[in-house]
Amino acid sequence: MSIVAEAVVKRDRRSATGIVIPARNESGFIIRTLQALAAQDVRDRCEVVVVENGSDDDTASQVAEFATQSSLQVTLLQLDPASAVAARIHGMDYLMAQEQPPDILVSADADTVYPAGWLSVLESAVEAGADVVASAGYMDPVLWSWCPRLTSRYVERIGTIFFDPDTTASLGVDESTCLFTTQVYEDFGRPVCAPGFGITAACYKQLGGFRREHYDADATREILIAGLPLMFRAELNAFRVGYVRAPWWLTSPRRLVSEPEIQLGRTLQDTDMFPYREVAPEAYIKFDQAADSISYQDLLLNCVRDYLLTPSLTRPQLLRRNAAYFGTLAAELNQTINRWHAERFLPEPRHLFDLATDLTESYGARVLEGFAEFRARQREQPDSLGRD
Repeated sequence: MSIVAEAVVKRDRRSATGIVIPARNESGFIIRTLQALAAQDVRDRCEVVVVENGSDDDTASQVAEFATQSSLQVTLLQLDPASAVAARIHGMDYLMAQEQPPDILVSADADTVYPAGWLSVLESAVEAGADVVASAGYMDPVLWSWCPRLTSRYVERIGTIFFDPDTTASLGVDESTCLFTTQVYEDFGRPVCAPGFGITAACYKQLGGFRREHYDADATREILIAGLPLMFRAELNAFRVGYVRAPWWLTSPRRLVSEPEIQLGRTLQDTDMFPYREVAPEAYIKFDQAADSISYQDLLLNCVRDYLLTPSLTRPQLLRRNAAYFGTLAAELNQTINRWHAERFLPEPRHLFDLATDLTESYGARVLEGFAEFRARQREQPDSLGRD
């Protein structure tokens, strides 16, 4: 156990797995997250590095007190910039600077609960040959109980891809009638998500680690989803990216507020309707009331972009393997992506984001139409229709 305010400290022992958690104003969540990590079955060979950055609450003191009372090895670092990306880089740099760095680095979030066997499953995936391991994660299902109308509309218009399997089962949904389900993750893999993925230290070092990256050449719009650019570089450099579907982590439903364009398919005008760190049933009433005014077409196109097209940019074999998803557009998309890569050697993440956006604008509506037809044929001929 170590508590420090700077980035250099002698640890009690070498850890096989190092977990980095950025934390800013997380006093209402961080202890629950640390308790979940302390309950991991491999906790004795883990170290958690919490990087407090720019808090004006007692996040740091809560972490420090927890560290003194827990057998879990916890290191507290403090960083002035209020940046989750900078904090994640700082924590990883600290671990990699050790005389004996951990074998596996894990990116986690301060408002997320990890089931007891989660870390051991990540370790097993690495032992099986994965260099990067994406893992399943969902918003806390309490959200869906608070927003029944929104839940119903999601099932009807989108599918069950945003629901954890237990929630899907409790809703009694017949997934054969749904458009996007978690089967998409089985077929295309799951995007690496900062709240829960692992990477070998060797791979992380070779890729140059997390970086402060931007969507534009002028560096005015920072890429805040730190995990995806790292996954892009791993795939372009032929590292193996694995996916584990269970056990899954659960994160705070406040992401519905802080990332509305992802979860609701549009940017809400009234983003200050309540503090986004607040998690209470009454705070989500407005979201449920907005269920009938959400642009589900935008959200569907986001799903096409994020779960079908984007994975195919760095792994074109996924498009060929799942050609039935794209119908008559499969060959044209494959040619377009291959031609794009032929003109660029190891493109930057911002170029891939741009390509995903361009392809969605050009093909998204038609891909969605073809995918809907594919799902309809699957319902009619469930045993005779494959994906190839």
